[in-house]
Amino acid sequence: MRCDVVVIGAGPAGLWAAKTAAEEGLDVIVLEEHPAVGLPKHCSGWLLGCEFTYKFFSEIKEALPYQKVSKMRVIDPLSGQIKEEIEDTGWGGYLVRRELFDRELARLALRAGAKLFLNVKVKELIKEEGQIVGVSTTSRRLPEVRARVSICADGLKSATSGGFARREIASDEETETYTGLQMELAGVEGANPGEIEIYESEDPMLSGRSLWPHASVTLASFSSVDHFLQLKGRKDNLLSQKIFKASPIYIGGFPNRKKMGFFYRKVVKEGVLFVGEAAGSSGIVHGMITGFYAAKITKRAIEEDNLGILRDYEEVLRNSDIYRNPFCYRHIREVYGSYTKWLEVSKEIKL
Repeated sequence: MRCDVVVIGAGPAGLWAAKTAAEEGLDVIVLEEHPAVGLPKHCSGWLLGCEFTYKFFSEIKEALPYQKVSKMRVIDPLSGQIKEEIEDTGWGGYLVRRELFDRELARLALRAGAKLFLNVKVKELIKEEGQIVGVSTTSRRLPEVRARVSICADGLKSATSGGFARREIASDEETETYTGLQMELAGVEGANPGEIEIYESEDPMLSGRSLWPHASVTLASFSSVDHFLQLKGRKDNLLSQKIFKASPIYIGGFPNRKKMGFFYRKVVKEGVLFVGEAAGSSGIVHGMITGFYAAKITKRAIEEDNLGILRDYEEVLRNSDIYRNPFCYRHIREVYGSYTKWLEVSKEIKL
């Protein structure tokens, strides 16, 4: 099969790239290795509030259940001291169920003219004379897709052994990862929908934990099931008291980068652009914006029959709001000094 653009992965970055490219009149194929768009889940479903978010979400929110974010608290779970309490001043955005949100983006991409194939795992980038000219897959029904440009959006997996970012563009240091579990919890005590809680502690079991309360469930991540059960059994801190009666109704494993949120030094190789987590970025909105930029650059490269133009993608990213304001959740204090500063700066993100 041949096309203008093949997109590897049907997450937000890949689907927004596909939608944008299809709207530009390009022939687009999206390949998703899983049997369903939106699964497995490995994030809270937070759409950071900014100009980009409010513009696109106003067009789709009637099709989705969502929770408006109204507040973030940074808390010492052992003392209960609130270190920061930040009211929404435009940064709040929305909490969405990722599987439903991603499927809505898939619907938009399909409506724009993109083609989506599920259960098709890309195994190799096809290279001819130093140029990537498409992909080969494990699927007997679609063993190969030839494309003028490939857009790699294989997410956090890209940083792991066998992932395309690790193989093609990033160093071992840039792609160092650890594993964890994303849980949807029912029965969390005192979780107010739309009020995000971040826990800071010298206790390593508690440090970095967070609660993201949707209307009906609360999202949280843990290093393992044992980690979750150990925290449930403790009574000496606020987080454990809140999850004491909680039960998971969804558990999904995920890798994460230790240098979360920072773009790789290289995000372009001959014939392929990397977007979203595959480019080193983090955050749903940041990923979608990378997909938009990649699609626009791809359109120009194909239109002018000059794939050297793809290199402009790196410059566009370096000059962008998302590059200057990374979604570096685990490095907030190091980079910004406070959550308040991070949120106030990030709400200005636009194309």
